[in-house]
Amino acid sequence: MKDSIIIYQNLQLERIFHKDHEQLLDLMMRIYRPVYQHLWFDDGSEYVYSQYNEEQLKTDLADSNAVYYFVNFNKQIVGIFRFIEAVMPSIKNTKAIKLLRLYLDPAVHGLGIGKELISWLIAYARKQNFDCIWLESMDSQQQAIQFYKKVGFEIDHAFVLDSPSMRSTYRGMYRMKLNL
Repeated sequence: MKDSIIIYQNLQLERIFHKDHEQLLDLMMRIYRPVYQHLWFDDGSEYVYSQYNEEQLKTDLADSNAVYYFVNFNKQIVGIFRFIEAVMPSIKNTKAIKLLRLYLDPAVHGLGIGKELISWLIAYARKQNFDCIWLESMDSQQQAIQFYKKVGFEIDHAFVLDSPSMRSTYRGMYRMKLNL
């Protein structure tokens, strides 16, 4: 994939590299915690650090099937977008993309950025002859669930996340898919 992809004039994807680890961690500390801090016994900082530290980023970038981008809107980095070629557990014999990360700054929620990113991913997946796109979302995040349903995803499977640092009442997850 390219280092930079123009979705439309004011929205671009910029590939994340190892040198970006501090910027990525700072961004995620700023945008993840306001939306998801209620899930955790702390404010989500431990989780963010575990997912976006330098060693984890090095591991994530080493996966040749994964693509990892900053979301740039109006010349500001406002989120991240990461996907990978991965089989969906309930549909073994399909060529599928898993949307691993789509996080946007709460300040840009409702501006259509997420919808544009999903539209781009759908077009990309179709062009590459994928059968479906799937993702996992917290069942307590109704805004996210409604967004994914609105852009065409449907709930495929419910499960419980095994995460001792997360409050047990918020460990419910949905696996969602969009057939192409």
